[in-house]
Amino acid sequence: METIEYRCVLVRPHSHAVLAFANDGRYHLPRVHISRSARPAREVQRAIKARWGLNILVLDIWVAQHGLRACAVAERLTPEMASTFDEVPAEQLMSSELHEEEYRCLKLLLEGRPKTLFSHIGWIDEAIAWTESTTGRTFCSSRCVEQWNGGGDFELLRMRSDDGRHYWLKATGEPNAHEFAITRLLWKLCPDFLPKLVSARDDWNAWLTQDAGDPLPDAPSQDELVAAAKRMAALQLLTIGQTDDLLAAGAFDQRLPVLRSHIDAVIAYLIEAMARQTSTKAAPLSRDRLLDLGEILRDICFRLEALDIPDTLIHNDLNAGNILCNGGRCVFTDWSEAAIGNPFLSCERLCQLNASHQIDVHSVYRESWFSRIGEVNVDHAFALAPPIDTYAYLYGRGDWLGIRGTRPEFDSYARSLARHMDHATQSRQLRGLLCH
Repeated sequence: METIEYRCVLVRPHSHAVLAFANDGRYHLPRVHISRSARPAREVQRAIKARWGLNILVLDIWVAQHGLRACAVAERLTPEMASTFDEVPAEQLMSSELHEEEYRCLKLLLEGRPKTLFSHIGWIDEAIAWTESTTGRTFCSSRCVEQWNGGGDFELLRMRSDDGRHYWLKATGEPNAHEFAITRLLWKLCPDFLPKLVSARDDWNAWLTQDAGDPLPDAPSQDELVAAAKRMAALQLLTIGQTDDLLAAGAFDQRLPVLRSHIDAVIAYLIEAMARQTSTKAAPLSRDRLLDLGEILRDICFRLEALDIPDTLIHNDLNAGNILCNGGRCVFTDWSEAAIGNPFLSCERLCQLNASHQIDVHSVYRESWFSRIGEVNVDHAFALAPPIDTYAYLYGRGDWLGIRGTRPEFDSYARSLARHMDHATQSRQLRGLLCH
C-alpha cells in the first residue's frame, strides 16, 4: 500500500503554540503516514488519536512542495497533553520544518485571517453550536466529532449527540459549490431518496442531515444491489421533465448530443495521452484504433438517441459509499457530480458494483422502463450503454478539455478508461446491434 507522509502542525486554540518534539537541539513536527487513496483529514485525525491520544480537527492540508512533505494543520480539541511534545511558538519551526510560504499561511491562520472559511481556529465550536440549536440536542464533548473530509473550503463531519444520535454536516466550496443548490433542489423534488435534511446555512454553503444508515459494502449482495437499483430507477423517473431546473442548479450536461459533440476532442486527447505512455504493463491503443473507437462511440450515441429515452438525473459517482441503506430503504448522497443524461448509464454503473448480479439489476430497469420505451428498446439500451457510460465518466464535467500542459496522473487514468471503452465495444451483443 502506497502511503504519504504528513507533517502535522497541531495548534493549541488559545495560546496558538504548536506541538513539537526536541531532537538534536532542534524542534520537529510530528509525522504520520496514511494511504495515498485514503481521505487525508479523516486518516490524519485517526492516526494522531491512535498514536498520541489527541483529539484534533484538520483545518487545512498543504501539498508537498519545496522539498518538504505534505502538511496537515490541525486544531487540538482537548486539553490533554502527550508528554512526548513541547509547546513552541510557530516561528521556531520556520527554518527547520516550515517553508517561508507555509509559515506565512500559518501566521495568517493564527491571526484569524485564514484563506478559507473553515480554516480558522474555533470554527468547530461554531459548528457544534449550530448543530445544537437546530437539533435541540447537546454535543458536549469534542470526541463527538469525526472528520471525514476537511481542509480548505469543504468539510464533512459525522457528529454524535450526547444521547447517541448521529448527524452529518457537509459544506462545499469550489469546484463543488454547486452541490448545495443541487441537493436542495432534490430535497424539493424527491426528499425520500436523500438523507433527511435537518437544516441548511447559506453563509457556509452547508447542510445538516440525519444519519441515514450504512453504505453498501464494496461488493453488494443480490438483495442489496436490487434494492439500490429499484430506488435509483424510481428516483430517475421522478426527475423526468426537470432538466432545466437541474441544469440551472448546477448539474452537468451529459445528454447524448452533448457527449457526441465532444467525441473528437476526447479522442484527440487520448491519441496524445497514448503517445506519452512510458509504462509497458499494457500496450497503448494505436491512433487508428482510437479513431475507430470514436466512430463507434458516435454510432452508439445516435442509436441511443433513436430509442427516445427521456433524460433524467444521473448520479455520476455511484459508488457503494454513496448509497446508504437502513433496512431495505436506500438513499443517495454526495451529488457533486450530478448530471443530466441517459438513465441507463446509471444502470450500468450499478452493475459494475457487482457484475455477478447484472441480470438482477437489468430486470429492475426493464420493469421500470419497458412501459415507456418498449422491451426491445430496453434490451438495446442495455447493449449500447457500457461504452458510453465509460466515455461519459471520462468526459465528466468536460472542463478538462483544452487544458494545456502535461498531466501524468490524468493521462494514466484516461488511458485506462480508453482501454475499458475499447473492451466494451468488443461485446458480441453490441457488435451484432451495430451491424444492423
